[in-house]
Amino acid sequence: MNVKALNTPLSELGEGIYIDKKLCILYWVDINKSILYQYDIKADQLVKTFYLVDNPSCILSASYDSLIYVDRTGVKRLDLKGGAVTVLSTHPFHNSELFRANDGTLLSDGGLLYGTMSFIPENSPGKIYYRDCYGITSSYELGIHIPNTFTQIGNNILISDSLKKCIYALEITSLQDGIVELKEWKDLSTFEYTPDGGCLSYKGNLHIALWNGAAVAIFNKHGEMLKLIKVPVLKPTNCEIYNNRWLYVTSAREGMTAAQLKQYPLSGNTLVVDLGDNYEY
Repeated sequence: MNVKALNTPLSELGEGIYIDKKLCILYWVDINKSILYQYDIKADQLVKTFYLVDNPSCILSASYDSLIYVDRTGVKRLDLKGGAVTVLSTHPFHNSELFRANDGTLLSDGGLLYGTMSFIPENSPGKIYYRDCYGITSSYELGIHIPNTFTQIGNNILISDSLKKCIYALEITSLQDGIVELKEWKDLSTFEYTPDGGCLSYKGNLHIALWNGAAVAIFNKHGEMLKLIKVPVLKPTNCEIYNNRWLYVTSAREGMTAAQLKQYPLSGNTLVVDLGDNYEY
């Protein structure tokens, strides 16, 4: 598989990848630097760089003129033309000095599901938030320290705890019922790598970035690993598939030693992997 680094600035902590497939525009953020990038896939070039505040971490949706994202203090809308930011909601019962948002997703019912984490995640778990289509936000304490993945398979949303190295399943209907429980979907605690952000392929298989694993793993709906796609970055953080051919992958340089950076000099780049014609996974 051919892998190429996009000609864009390095990210300290690249994340939140999102593709507007109608307009062929790729977005991602550098959480630590509070920067959001807009990239034209067809032209293969960076379009715009937005310098934000409050550690944007997850892009939930995008259109021609605006983008919805989550950051340390709330859910916000970015005007892609003028750059103005509007606060849609704040995280209830949330201390933004100690916690920030991490990953999340837009649900089919129009609701938003996302998680928060402590700046020192070992000390305290974060919360899972559900903001329904009417703008009402509920929070759940589910014991997840570093919430990631947020990918739908069937009637479940898969949510990883990257600290515990475990992927859980959460029934979507339980969000409306208010009785939310997690069921273990895949335990990766015996491996050196940890599950990070992910996406679903056309054939319904989970593609998930493996932080400290230099790879994207592919699992079927039963949690069985089908394949590893090696990437030339130690800490891939998230991924998205475009046209069943191109796998875009964000990555991080955060916390890497000089020796690790020498071994993985492309770390911090956003990559594109050519999956080939008739991708079978």
